[in-house]
Amino acid sequence: MKLKYSLLYCILFICTLYPAQNTFIDGLKNQLEGDHISSAEKFRIYNELTEYYRVSDQYTTAEKYVQQQLELAKKEQNDAEEVKALTQKGIIKLNQSEYNTIPPIIDAANEIVQKSHNTTAALYAGYLNIYYRKALGESENTIKLIQKALSMVEKQPSEITLNAKLNYLLYGIYTEWNDAENATKYAKKSIELAEKSGNKNLLSSAYSALAVCYSFQHEKTGDLKDLKPVIEMCKKAVALYHQFPGHVSAHVQAMALLNLINYYLSYPVITPEIREEIENNANEIFALTEHTTLNQGIQAGALGVLSNLASRDQNDALSEQYLLKAEQILLTLKPVYYHVMINIVKDLAQLYAKQKKYEKAYQYESKVAEYSNLLFDEGQAEIAKRLEAQYQSQKKESELRSLTEKTASLKKEKLLYIGLGIIGLVGAFFMFRSYHFKLRYSIERENKLDTEKHEAEMLIKLQKEEQARLKAEQELLTLQQQKLQSEVLASQLHIQHKNEVLQNLQNQLSDTDINIHQVVKGESRVDNDFEKVRFTIQELHPDFFKNISEKAKQKLTALDLKYCAYIYLGMDTKQIANLLNVEPKSVRMTKYRLKKKFGLDENTALESFFQGVFSDL
Repeated sequence: MKLKYSLLYCILFICTLYPAQNTFIDGLKNQLEGDHISSAEKFRIYNELTEYYRVSDQYTTAEKYVQQQLELAKKEQNDAEEVKALTQKGIIKLNQSEYNTIPPIIDAANEIVQKSHNTTAALYAGYLNIYYRKALGESENTIKLIQKALSMVEKQPSEITLNAKLNYLLYGIYTEWNDAENATKYAKKSIELAEKSGNKNLLSSAYSALAVCYSFQHEKTGDLKDLKPVIEMCKKAVALYHQFPGHVSAHVQAMALLNLINYYLSYPVITPEIREEIENNANEIFALTEHTTLNQGIQAGALGVLSNLASRDQNDALSEQYLLKAEQILLTLKPVYYHVMINIVKDLAQLYAKQKKYEKAYQYESKVAEYSNLLFDEGQAEIAKRLEAQYQSQKKESELRSLTEKTASLKKEKLLYIGLGIIGLVGAFFMFRSYHFKLRYSIERENKLDTEKHEAEMLIKLQKEEQARLKAEQELLTLQQQKLQSEVLASQLHIQHKNEVLQNLQNQLSDTDINIHQVVKGESRVDNDFEKVRFTIQELHPDFFKNISEKAKQKLTALDLKYCAYIYLGMDTKQIANLLNVEPKSVRMTKYRLKKKFGLDENTALESFFQGVFSDL
């Protein structure tokens, strides 16, 4: 549900990040001026006064108390309070969109942390950096930083309020992403921690936050039963102001009331009881903001709700009166709060169009366009400032990373030089010590050197002779093995050829009286068949046929393997033709085909190629 006059999504998120504000401001000032007040009490009062004026957008006064807190912290050398004051100062600047002033403040806080190693100071310095990243729109980076900070702050029971703020920041991010599940999770956690801390101001804001989470479900279903928990949470937020007088600021209470009456408008039927409560709450908003500044947006929102009620009653005159008053109130704020103003003038344009006052309707439609353009320009300017701040931040981080790496490198280099120097001194010491021993035995070593040199020369000569002999024997064995392998291969090919001839003879004479079958059978018994001889070759050359097949780019047939063997044995084309009983032309064609299968060019001889395969074996 879009609440037209609610500032919940844009103001409440900022306001609820602040700790509880004490409404007895004059009493705090009087205490601060006392003679016997302790430094710890002064720090507490400075923090509360700064919070009060910052939430009220009275930044000049807030900065005055921040400066006093900084001076006292430096005088007392209280690092934690100094960082807290710097955090307050940074948030004030961020609320005024002065992004370029934040990095020096963060650097100052981090410098104190590095010197003091104070845990509380580190937590608040981290919180300021988180707040800055959130303001720049770096949501994902903000979540990572918050999760890291939570692991530290959860170990500090005294910082339970800071823990609640961090969870509230997570709620805000997930609300912007419309992640109802996670938003609800962190809103509930914020409520739990705020209750433990006793910070009623923050607790009121956390209740309102949970109401926003519950409203997601009502927006989906439109069911009244889903609206009841929303109203319940808003009423809890409103009730704290009266249950704990002075613990909830007028500003936060006015926001809680405005959210409640806006949710009441979600009812399809406004009963007399609801109407009375809306009117009473609106009047309370006016009373709360009567003597405060910079609350025009909240006042205009309440007037917008009353105008909505009058419009439901068909009382256009009263509705117009409320809207015109809201417009005048908003014009007193510089710059104008365009988000609410656009809704006000839009409703006025619709009202005048309904009354057929087309000239006025046109005037206010023009104002809608004018304020929308101004809002767009304001948004663009804000985005430009954020982008510039992001660029400067990233540039600084890059420079810092480079400087850190350079420093680490210089440190390592320095350590290296120191180490080398020490090693050099130690080495020089041992060299000086060893010099005396070397001098003592120099003469003996010279005498022994000639003897050892002669023995070494003789040994080298003998080794060379032995190597030559072994090499000759190896070459002889290699030649013998190659000859034996060639003979075996030739024999098996001869046997194969013989079997083929006998087989042909058998086929040709099968119709005669000669018992050629007996002849063939006899010859077969005398000679082993091709496969047995092939196994014999495999024992000597186990990978010959395998390597031949692997070298081929295409599959080799049994006939191809036979040709390869003949070529490897050094037979020429005519010999192979006679053995296979084919024409020489056929042999040459087969050789050409084998070159293609092995991927060889025309200039490469098959004999050389197969010898190379054989040598690889």
